[in-house]
Amino acid sequence: MERLYTIREVMDILQLSHTTVYAMCQNGQLPSCKIGGSIRIPQESLRNFILNNTTGGQ
Repeated sequence: MERLYTIREVMDILQLSHTTVYAMCQNGQLPSCKIGGSIRIPQESLRNFILNNTTGGQ
């Protein structure tokens, strides 16, 4: 089973505010699902977001 991250965990990983991560989930920029009233972000969604929004480097 794929790991699901909470908003707080994604905040820590991406070093973003709660408002920013929540907005990214709401507008579909960071695909998520709602489980029991809580937003969860699948590991693959987070991975794809990072890969698609990384610039520079090798």
